[in-house]
Amino acid sequence: MGGGLAQYSADEQLAESVDKRITFLDQHGMQMQVLSDDGLENTPAKIAVPLAQQMNAQLADIVAAHPTRFAGFAALPLQDVDASVKELHRAAKKGLHGTMIHGRVGGKWLDDPVFKPLWQAAADLDMPVYIHPAITNPQVMSTYYLSDQYSLATGGALGLPGFGWHTETGLEFVRLVLAGRFDEFPGLKIMMGHWGEVVSFFMHRMDETIMPTHPNIKYDISDYFHQHLYVSPSGMFDQNQLNWAVSEFGVDHVMFSTDYPYEPTDKIQTFLTDSALSAADQQQIGSQTVTDLLHL
Repeated sequence: MGGGLAQYSADEQLAESVDKRITFLDQHGMQMQVLSDDGLENTPAKIAVPLAQQMNAQLADIVAAHPTRFAGFAALPLQDVDASVKELHRAAKKGLHGTMIHGRVGGKWLDDPVFKPLWQAAADLDMPVYIHPAITNPQVMSTYYLSDQYSLATGGALGLPGFGWHTETGLEFVRLVLAGRFDEFPGLKIMMGHWGEVVSFFMHRMDETIMPTHPNIKYDISDYFHQHLYVSPSGMFDQNQLNWAVSEFGVDHVMFSTDYPYEPTDKIQTFLTDSALSAADQQQIGSQTVTDLLHL
């Protein structure tokens, strides 16, 4: 998008060997990394189904060979929900620990009823789902973010990693709440990066403005954020945002994450130790939350 993603070029790191990745972990004081893929959300099912099986088998082999260094999120052929449910079960048996979904699937929001079997499976298997940003809808990009008053690269950065795809990702969670998915599947657990993808800062505002319309849900909107959402920095190492997340969610719903290889790495080892958090809270965020969540 006109250079809006230029700073996220990381082809070399994405293709690096297992040994090189372990060296990176050691250099930055990290014991374990959760591995994921680029996503098959817009890959036709006839291609995505066998590809997901292949990807997950390879990832499971890496995890099995290095169980103290790597965990893994399963790839799913999301344009075929029944096949995705089967693959999630298969991935669980092979030792993977959750799955990652990159935004909308073939134009469908994740609150679409077609995805109910997937949410049921994720809840039954106690496999958390990480909702990751995806490319912003082109019409939204054109209408809201691009302008003849600044460069295409600037508009691309605004509509993608600067702001736009975060709000779209956060909206996925809000729509799941309002559609009643967490009432239907109370064991469903969602992870999001970037401190909750913008919308988390508005949960109480949504209580004030949306709850008076009597949405067909059992609890306040903020209750679903507190009970079903786990947030991480994704390399946005800001102490004010950390303090807010701990205050709002509690340390047991905050995880450490780097978004490697897309974000700077210079604060990986010092971000938590530089904070005002107790040693116990640093340990909870640094490892225990994700250990408990993913059953590592």
